[in-house]
Amino acid sequence: MLYISFNILDTLKFKDFKNLHKHMVNVRKPNYEFPDDSPKIDWDSKQTQEEVDIAVKELSDYLDIAPEIHRRKAFIPDYAITYLEKYINADNAKLEALGLQNVDSIFNYLEYGFEVDIDNLEKLNANSALINFSTGNYPFGGIERFIITLKAFGLTATECFDGFTISKIEWRSDIEYKTTELPEKTKAYLQPTHSKNKTALMELLSHFLASEKSLYLAAGIIGVFSAVIGLLLYYFLIIKVLP
Repeated sequence: MLYISFNILDTLKFKDFKNLHKHMVNVRKPNYEFPDDSPKIDWDSKQTQEEVDIAVKELSDYLDIAPEIHRRKAFIPDYAITYLEKYINADNAKLEALGLQNVDSIFNYLEYGFEVDIDNLEKLNANSALINFSTGNYPFGGIERFIITLKAFGLTATECFDGFTISKIEWRSDIEYKTTELPEKTKAYLQPTHSKNKTALMELLSHFLASEKSLYLAAGIIGVFSAVIGLLLYYFLIIKVLP
């Protein structure tokens, strides 16, 4: 299972992110239909032509904006938009003529381009949380823009597993980070559960055998057990069987 762990810098912003997270989960459900958030107008209550004209303009203004833009405005607050624009401008400057990314393209990535199932969002403690996701598609859109989206909500990614390796995340600036692969942690994470249990059992046995007191105790228990068995055999064979 893929994951990203992150620190929570602002609980209110984390609450905003949970709304976006819920939307991302819903979008990935089979046959999901977006709710109709268009203006609800009671035409029967309009008594004058002026009231009708105002209602028509309200509806027209709403329909002039693409549905995905309305959704983006509903789930990404202004402070997050400001951060994403800062990241996008820097990224587009690096790509020069190829820099075509904008806030709406990131929102499209969150809805469709990030080809994963959002499995779980777990708050580990007051200051950190973990989000799990799974996918059968490689590539699946990558996790960089999702890490940046977390940062836009004041959630600083610290570690991730991208399906190949676990990496530590260190932030160089407000919009740039570097990753350091953790091969030993990756190996342990990818190890099958039964192998982990077997390894844990062997470690426990090793610690037991390495303890001198444990060896003495085991020898004593075995000795007492053998003596009891011997007495029982003597009783049944000698006393009970022989006249």
